[in-house]
Amino acid sequence: METCNKISLLVLSVILAGCSTSGQRERWVDVVDGGYSTDVPADRASVVFYRQADALDGPTVNIYTNNQYMGSLQPNAYRQEIVCAKNQRFFAEFTKWDKAYLEKASKGNYYNLPEGAVSFFRVVKNENGHPELEAVSPEQAESEMKGVKRQNHTLSRVSANQDCSSFVVKKYTLEASALFYFNKSSYQDMLQKGKEEIAAIAQEIQQNAGQIGGISVIGHTDPEGRHDYNDKLSYERAATVKQALEANGVSSHLISPEGKGARELVIADCRVKYPNNAKARQECDQPNRRVEIVVHGLGK
Repeated sequence: METCNKISLLVLSVILAGCSTSGQRERWVDVVDGGYSTDVPADRASVVFYRQADALDGPTVNIYTNNQYMGSLQPNAYRQEIVCAKNQRFFAEFTKWDKAYLEKASKGNYYNLPEGAVSFFRVVKNENGHPELEAVSPEQAESEMKGVKRQNHTLSRVSANQDCSSFVVKKYTLEASALFYFNKSSYQDMLQKGKEEIAAIAQEIQQNAGQIGGISVIGHTDPEGRHDYNDKLSYERAATVKQALEANGVSSHLISPEGKGARELVIADCRVKYPNNAKARQECDQPNRRVEIVVHGLGK
């Protein structure tokens, strides 16, 4: 009987120990020490995004690659991913800010990256206090990433087996002054010269229709005026150019309009050069007022 009691107590203690262990909550380590990898497939590119501790105030920053969620960055952390080398669109925004996922579908910048190498982008603060990605040299990244830890608390949605045969076939840049009357954006306000130029582009696109996977139409403005007005004007102009392409036979489903306002200036110092000369600033800013038509190749 005494032996049975000892065995029963032993079994009970093991069960209780098991219950105590299973009751513990699983913990996920957000960041870990460790440097980035330089092992990159020859036909791919590697990209490192990092956020310095004092880069900007705010919550976690989400990073998107071609609409796909890649990862999130807390202060003093980095994330690395293998991607295609050509025609990659990167975008960053605070978590829970783009709840409808509208911005990640259209915003960001396109990059052609070197194959078999690591490219670096740091998170910076834009004029509205939101995150933005800035390409930096390997030397700058090496200096700024000292002590930065690898972020690993979320899973990337970027496919490791993606088709990398899609690329930018051609990019057309049209000056807004040749497309629209000043501060106008509708099809009725489009200049005849602009309509003829778009018709010629549409004809060229249709000649290569079998090789085209998509067309991005991106409107840009100068920095004069309110940000919300510039965003609206640039998008409306892009939408009108889409309408003009469709009127000349280009398939609607291929075309995606986007407005970037004054966020991607070709000439950024017109205000500095001509602080008291509005006419000179307007002439200086002319290259900034534009619509780009970016034709993407079809993946094989």
